[in-house]
Amino acid sequence: MTEARPSADVGALSEAFIAELKHWREVAGVSQKGLAKLTGYTPSYLSKVERGALVPSRQFTEAADQHLRAGHAILRRWKALHEASTRAVVPSPRKPGQTSEDLLATLSATLVVEHEDAHLSYENGVFRSVIRRQLTNVGDQPVTRYLVRIAVDRYPGDPERSNRLYREHPLTWKLIQNLV
Repeated sequence: MTEARPSADVGALSEAFIAELKHWREVAGVSQKGLAKLTGYTPSYLSKVERGALVPSRQFTEAADQHLRAGHAILRRWKALHEASTRAVVPSPRKPGQTSEDLLATLSATLVVEHEDAHLSYENGVFRSVIRRQLTNVGDQPVTRYLVRIAVDRYPGDPERSNRLYREHPLTWKLIQNLV
């Protein structure tokens, strides 16, 4: 199995990329929402990029660099980050006592989300959510499972009430399948 052991400079390179992107966005006087529209990505995607929760795709980076007239400054930061993050995952032996959950967490660390597109629609009294992700496996093992977490918030303004509802009546896969 593999274990993600990021090199020390990945965090710094990620921060440098984010700072560069924000700098050029602010210089251009463009909001996150505005840049998302210009590049053809969702505001959620851009928010995740600027929080460091998502390494952006090359296509997004090139589009942002072009629309913000950054003279390839954003793209240079992305290239450095991308190279460091692909080198950051190295083989390591499985540890004794490592659970399957630990292995799933390790495997998920070897996947980089290159692009994510989410769409929520409402028709005939039914909500439908479609999420598409372009993933890159930067590890040395094939990916045979990809863990998906579904979170539902029945009472958005009252998180404790939602939590209590789902503790008392857990959402199951069978129930979700019956809704579709």
